Amino acid sequence: MNPRRAFTLVELLMVITITAIVAALLLSALTGAKKQSAKAADLNNFRQILAAMHIYSSDNKESLPWSNWDYGGAMPDGTARAGWLYQPVSGPPDTNHFNGHAGLLWDALRGGNVLLCPLDQPDEARYSARNDKIESRAQQLSSYIMNGAIAGYRSGYHSNALPVKISQMLPRDCVYWEGDERDPFNFNDGSSWPYEGISLRHANGSVTGTLDGSSVCVKARDWQTDVADTNKNRLWCFPNTADGGDLVYGHDQ
Repeated sequence: MNPRRAFTLVELLMVITITAIVAALLLSALTGAKKQSAKAADLNNFRQILAAMHIYSSDNKESLPWSNWDYGGAMPDGTARAGWLYQPVSGPPDTNHFNGHAGLLWDALRGGNVLLCPLDQPDEARYSARNDKIESRAQQLSSYIMNGAIAGYRSGYHSNALPVKISQMLPRDCVYWEGDERDPFNFNDGSSWPYEGISLRHANGSVTGTLDGSSVCVKARDWQTDVADTNKNRLWCFPNTADGGDLVYGHDQ
């Protein structure tokens, strides 16, 4: 009888190598599928948010919902105005400061799941360049940010003004985007300047929503081109100024 043949060391190493290669290929495919699924979820979420925004506007004499500008807090006159995402409550600007159930679009969206990207981790602590420390986001309700153009951008000038009317804006104007989660400060409230940036979760780009109700993925390079443009465009779209920026400061903070 012939003795049972065992694997040699070389054969065993080859089996291990092939197994590792197959596992890596499967992991890459699964990661790609997960990212595509998250992108599809974001596109669908934006369509629902935009539909809710249009319903709100049609029920409120064409006024868009307030953008939750100005650090999420009360306005200079002490008014704690409800915005598209939340209504601020008294106390320090932490996660307890944002009452999402009082947000103007909350009822139409039937809860908060539609406000979060599946790949986002809103409670994750990251380094904030603005505050020079490791911290979590203050506002953890949403992965998505409204364009500050809705309120004219500037604290002390337009933050306490009524939002613009939907008829004043153009169909191509970008009203929502996925905020840049790499800096927690970008989620200090429910809106941002365009130069505060977008997420790079989706192949170095972000899902955005425009006034006409469409949602598309925009590459970071195209976003930055529009940010650097000194003219009115889809990002700088405040209707009451020639350049689409703040009345006093233009495209600068």
